[in-house]
Amino acid sequence: MKPDDRLVTTETASSQSAADSAIVQLAVRCGVDRAVVYAVMTRMWQVLTGPVSQLLLILFVPSSARDYYFAFTSMLGLQIFIELGLHVVIINLASHEWAKLRLEAGRLAGDETAKWRLISLGRMMNRWYAWAAGIFLLFLAVSGWLFFDSAEQARQEISASGRGLILWSGPWLALATLTSLQLTLLPGLSILEGCHQVANLYRTRFWQAIAGTISVWLCLVSGLELWALVISAAVRLAGDFYLVRIRYRTFFDDFRAIPQNPVAVIDWKQEILPLQWRIAVQGFIFWLAVQLPLLFVFRSRDEGDAARLGMTWTVLTAAQGAALAWVETRRPMFGSLIAERKFARLDELFFRVSGISMVLMTVAAGVLSLIVWFVNSSDVPLAMRIAASLLPPWAAVMLSLGFVAQQVSQCVNLYVRAHNRDPFLFASTLSNLTVAGLQLGLGWKFGVTGVAAGYLLGVSVVQSPILTLIWWRARRDWH
Repeated sequence: MKPDDRLVTTETASSQSAADSAIVQLAVRCGVDRAVVYAVMTRMWQVLTGPVSQLLLILFVPSSARDYYFAFTSMLGLQIFIELGLHVVIINLASHEWAKLRLEAGRLAGDETAKWRLISLGRMMNRWYAWAAGIFLLFLAVSGWLFFDSAEQARQEISASGRGLILWSGPWLALATLTSLQLTLLPGLSILEGCHQVANLYRTRFWQAIAGTISVWLCLVSGLELWALVISAAVRLAGDFYLVRIRYRTFFDDFRAIPQNPVAVIDWKQEILPLQWRIAVQGFIFWLAVQLPLLFVFRSRDEGDAARLGMTWTVLTAAQGAALAWVETRRPMFGSLIAERKFARLDELFFRVSGISMVLMTVAAGVLSLIVWFVNSSDVPLAMRIAASLLPPWAAVMLSLGFVAQQVSQCVNLYVRAHNRDPFLFASTLSNLTVAGLQLGLGWKFGVTGVAAGYLLGVSVVQSPILTLIWWRARRDWH
């Protein structure tokens, strides 16, 4: 085994071979990282089954309820206002410490200072997220209730039949509760990712995706409508609980049982706050650019428009996630290569995987655009129904191109933040405010087509060029 092979995975040989499928084993023999295989399998499952889920939404959920379905998802994005981008900092800090650590019989071993610093990080973050989860539950439940209760225009038809409160209140409160519980497990998951346990992490994500999809399908065909989101959240919570509390229970025992070494403690002000507040501010503005437009459409446009925008956006997001997996799963490796100052290998790896990511996203965007054009030109009843549930052709094309352009900024963002630095604050804030402003302004005048045009214009002309320039300068100066 080469010296750097431990950067790929630190799982034991028995755990690697016990549950892996023949496909995973074959990919590993061909030199593909195990974590990437699972991540891509998960994303491919989502891409392949996503159209089925969307079709079931079209067939079994009325357009008014579909509006709520996607508005719920956008409201859940408010998590960034409580979480404050800490999970990204945890991954980066943990990956830097992991360069001097390893797993032995499921427990931490290696450099003592690095071990104590990692334990200090875990304890600090567990306390933070315990408080954050409680605040988030109260904040999300109240803000969501006020927003949906006051959205009379979007639910006039349902309210007139006396079903308005029953439609959304129960599912919303249940969804808020489950999402808050997930938040308490996020620090453990982030530490595992930073400690290169991404193969087990993404293996569980894969089975979560399968179980979640099947559960959602059963809910939709059974007429449970918005409760499908609740069941999906419950499946994710169960998988996360398994990883943190069962699969890696021995690993986290040290975080709970061993007294803290006062000499080797993570300094929040010096090591967390400088990056965290920058990510938090950018997260706030990113929510404005990505989630607020759909809520704006939900409140101010015709019934069904939010569902059309949300459905097209969901398909593109699934494709983007699949494409970005090639880069995202390498984030812990980026951090360790930076800690060891192996910049040539870092660049070679980044350019290779980001190139693959861009090609995949471009192909996915092209396929979606062709599908939208086809269903809009067909007179088959099912095709016409699908066409009515997606954005119009030109709007779908513009939104797809916007996602392709955004893939560039996503990749360079992962590269730069792996250095535990963030020079993007001003540029990201300005560009995302521009993207949000263009979507809202053009959306007010031209509806969902204006939202798509504003997204493409803001991302391709402002956001990606500026962030890429900053990445190029930072890479030149830091290395």
